[in-house]
Amino acid sequence: MKHIWTTLALIAVTASVCHAQKTPIEKYELVPDGHMEVYLDYVSSFNGKSLTTPSGEYIGQANRQNQIYGYGMFIGNDGSKVTGMFRDGGLLFGITQTMQRTIVGSPDKYVAYSNTTGRVEYIVRGQEQLVMEGPEQYNYGFVTMRYANGDQYMGEIFMNRRHGFGIYYYANGDIWYGPYENDMRNGYGVLFTETDGILLGEWRGEQVKRVIPVRYR
Repeated sequence: MKHIWTTLALIAVTASVCHAQKTPIEKYELVPDGHMEVYLDYVSSFNGKSLTTPSGEYIGQANRQNQIYGYGMFIGNDGSKVTGMFRDGGLLFGITQTMQRTIVGSPDKYVAYSNTTGRVEYIVRGQEQLVMEGPEQYNYGFVTMRYANGDQYMGEIFMNRRHGFGIYYYANGDIWYGPYENDMRNGYGVLFTETDGILLGEWRGEQVKRVIPVRYR
């Protein structure tokens, strides 16, 4: 059933009056930090691999049975790209980019952005599809930001700042995926490098609280 999201938008606007900074509306369900720690510990023993499947190419972690499991990037034969956390061969949470839209979240709770406008098209929570209307919708987006040093950010923004999940492409070829808060990396993510393999860990701004190196085999 499709619902107009006017009520939630009004709640967010009201909350912003009471706070110096607006609070983003929950667009998907985040994996709790405790679960993330368990996930990282579990996948830390899985090597990085390049796999060819009937539906596309994958580079990232895989378990001992060569099943996609852990952090990785999947390029579909249809041109789609999925970056994030995988489990048992399927997406657990991440960014799915298709020709028409970009989806951020888990398979059953996610936000869909238009690739044409970069704005929120709808939010799915189980069996419900929610539509955001009113001025509040313009605070959110999925954009590409290019920097003078050659770096590029492709991800979510809130009020023109990197906020939510994104992919950061460094000019040296490294790729970082994970959450941002107020323009800074904040949470569990992964750094794909050509020199040091895959680095799993917890980032808080420019400081890394924990790093688990994973090699390509």
